[in-house]
Amino acid sequence: MDHSEDRISQVPGASAEKKLPPIPKGATVRRRPVPSSPVASTSSARRIHVSAKTPFRSVTARVRKQLDKYLRQSASSRATFTNKLSQKKNASLENRIRRIQEQSQNTTTGGLGLGLENSGEVLVIGTGRAIQKVTEVALFFQKQPDCIVQLRTGSVAVVDDVISHDDDSGFGEDVTERARMMSSLEASIRLR
Repeated sequence: MDHSEDRISQVPGASAEKKLPPIPKGATVRRRPVPSSPVASTSSARRIHVSAKTPFRSVTARVRKQLDKYLRQSASSRATFTNKLSQKKNASLENRIRRIQEQSQNTTTGGLGLGLENSGEVLVIGTGRAIQKVTEVALFFQKQPDCIVQLRTGSVAVVDDVISHDDDSGFGEDVTERARMMSSLEASIRLR
């Protein structure tokens, strides 16, 4: 009796996944593009999809450009918000200062109460061979003193077309779809 299969099935989280069927002789596989997840309705998270051939310097330049844009937007919004807090005409100077300090100590939104602290996030996403490029970019920004980097792993289901050429019938090709899982890595980069 083989008890090794019983032990594997008893391990929580372990599943006996079946391998994909072999590709028939003379058939070719046409890979479809990786489906990207739907873009969020807000522009708070900029997504940069990376391939294995994407130049490292261009990715870092795009991320830094987007982070600088978020920093400029955040600074102008903070100044406007602080001016609105301090513009109560009837309040004394002490009351205006106290109100600004109360807002700046608000821990639920962190900081000035604007909710802008998490808005400057740039997501660098790669699948398959591009995972190495994403890790290189994440390591580069982790060494920067003004950036916080978080990595998230995942899997993406992709569909391939298996095209078998029928020489017998002479009518052409038989196309079948085949789903497979592909590893993905997402690096979240934001300012401190």
